[in-house]
Amino acid sequence: MSVQQYIHFSIEIWGALFCLVSLITIFMTRFFDRTGSRKLIFVMLCSLALMLCDSLTWLSPVNSSLAVSYLVRITYFGAFFLGMLNMAVSAEYITHLIYKRSGFDLKWKYIEWFFFLVGTVLLIINLFNPYIYTFDANNTYIRLRDFFWLPDLVIFIEAAISLSVAIACLKYLLPMERVAMISYLTLPMIAIIISEFFYGASCTNIAVVISTIILFISYESYYAQYLVEQQKNLNEERLRLVNHQMQPHFIFNTLALIRYQCLNSPNEAADTINDFSDYLRSTTDLMLETECISFEKELDIVKNYIRIQKRRFEDELIAEYNISDTAFDVPPYSVQTIVENAVIHGIRDGNSGKGKIIITTKRIKNQHIITVEDDGCGFDASLLNNKASKNVGIKNTMQRIEVMCRGTMTVESTPGAGTKVTITIP
Repeated sequence: MSVQQYIHFSIEIWGALFCLVSLITIFMTRFFDRTGSRKLIFVMLCSLALMLCDSLTWLSPVNSSLAVSYLVRITYFGAFFLGMLNMAVSAEYITHLIYKRSGFDLKWKYIEWFFFLVGTVLLIINLFNPYIYTFDANNTYIRLRDFFWLPDLVIFIEAAISLSVAIACLKYLLPMERVAMISYLTLPMIAIIISEFFYGASCTNIAVVISTIILFISYESYYAQYLVEQQKNLNEERLRLVNHQMQPHFIFNTLALIRYQCLNSPNEAADTINDFSDYLRSTTDLMLETECISFEKELDIVKNYIRIQKRRFEDELIAEYNISDTAFDVPPYSVQTIVENAVIHGIRDGNSGKGKIIITTKRIKNQHIITVEDDGCGFDASLLNNKASKNVGIKNTMQRIEVMCRGTMTVESTPGAGTKVTITIP
């Protein structure tokens, strides 16, 4: 192996290791943008495979055995194939970023896939009737004079199309994303031009290594900005929750209930005072809580709240608990917020003002499932996706569950039939 080959080989091996580390990092942080992370993982996988294939071409031994012959041909075919595939999967990721920033669902990625299919067909034809490249009896790669440029041309066209779209949509991208997109697409194009005019100066995959590093840095920059914004939102939400839990109308209504019970049923008044003081104590203790709390502690808050509301509304409110799993944590007030919405906006807003709440927990494999169901008035759940929706508490609870414990929350509701909220905690 010559010095030049050793340098290329070393760069591509280190690039492959970097892609592997990047894959692990992106997978671990995928929750903040699941679709974008999945598409970027495909880009990294493609780059990893490309670098491994190309590095193997430098190590191809001079050997006429059938096994080595197949290995050499597979690695060269894979290098060309993955180079074209890399541009197509990159277009998927760029399309997602533009859609996420602007709301424009661009269809240009299908053009990229078309060119990828064309390039793949050209490579397959070459296997049976060599016109792009071939091999001699010693398995040495030989590029054929007339059409050796076809695979690089396909990659160049793919990169040029993606670059033109990225430039047209630069205003919708974050600053670091702009740098990443431009460099990710222009560096391979420059490398292709060099390799076409200077045979042996194979720097295309080196450009891919550099571009992939920049693309990953862009992703991490986006993730860091996301964490800062989420922490800000969580702090604001925590203050909102504290103010909400100490809302004057709930306190005044409870005090009015206690006053009535003191005059008519002193023993019930004592029980209500105990529940109310426990509720206030829990709220005070959690005012500055920044981490998840045990579900048992959250359930105590919920039960205190429901007991107070049951005494206020008497037989109009029924609560049922089916608790079989408590060994997990949840964000403070997450379940309580859902229960409160079920009581105030589900049951009490209904025609009769009467209803039932069912709280269930169970464990399925490695997931903890919480469901809160009511038979109240229900609502159009699709409105939750509307930015102008007034369901702020529900949307913020979804966000806190996702950010604080990597969980998910789904809402199923039918007007006039009730609502079911399902929380899944890994």
